[in-house]
Amino acid sequence: MIRILHLSDPHFGAADPAVASLFLSRAPGYSPDLTVLSGDLTMRARRSELVDARYFVERLPRPRLVVPGNHDIPAFNQPLHRLLLPFERYRQTFGREIEPVHTAPGLHVVSVNSNKPYGPYLDWSKGRITCEELKRADQRLSGAPGCLKVLVLHHPLVAPEGHRRDLVQPLDKLLEMTARRRVDLILCGHFHCSHLDAVGPAGAWRSVVSQAATVCSTRLQGEPQGFHMIRMTMERIEIERHVYRDGDFATETTFAFTRGESGWLSADAVTRREITRAS
Repeated sequence: MIRILHLSDPHFGAADPAVASLFLSRAPGYSPDLTVLSGDLTMRARRSELVDARYFVERLPRPRLVVPGNHDIPAFNQPLHRLLLPFERYRQTFGREIEPVHTAPGLHVVSVNSNKPYGPYLDWSKGRITCEELKRADQRLSGAPGCLKVLVLHHPLVAPEGHRRDLVQPLDKLLEMTARRRVDLILCGHFHCSHLDAVGPAGAWRSVVSQAATVCSTRLQGEPQGFHMIRMTMERIEIERHVYRDGDFATETTFAFTRGESGWLSADAVTRREITRAS
């Protein structure tokens, strides 16, 4: 069994230090084989925020895989850094690679950068993946026989009911790629809302999606801080949703998915979904 601790969106600069410290004290007890932090480590990529985020990351259980989010790009009041060197501060703090890969016995994890500093659209916080980035992820996910395959990005692939924000684009091409490579699990964040689903093109391979809430930010979106603890075998994926209430983290719900001929199926029909086109 492989154990993955999935957290997202700590947003240092708008983080609750007591919640962050509590999480760090609890995390080693889960004995993860891998810790994944799926972006938005800071609010505006200010240097003081990056110092706090690095302190937090360095205390997460190893090995760990960390990717940037859209908030890890300098803000609009720092136009030169945003337009010319959007990921330089992040790289100076967390390493040059913004699409890290992790390989271990039975596990192959690939990441893709869904964050863009600017573009021909009004909302630059939206998630977009270029053809080159998609091709690179496709190549990295090829092979790895006998391994559980995991893809990590910041922006979400599915929206909770009633949620109106945009999903990562081009969603249809991303799902075609994950189906072709038979990806087992996709980890993301951004919405600050926990959501779990089994998704894929109609009639094709379905992957489990773990979208984690913010782990310690004060920027809540209708639910408390939380994280996911994931346990995986080749036949079953169980995801515990942990939430922060009354001064502690506690398991709220456990979701189970089983592997079939066409991918992963939720044991709870309420969470099953097929995506046939980009939203």
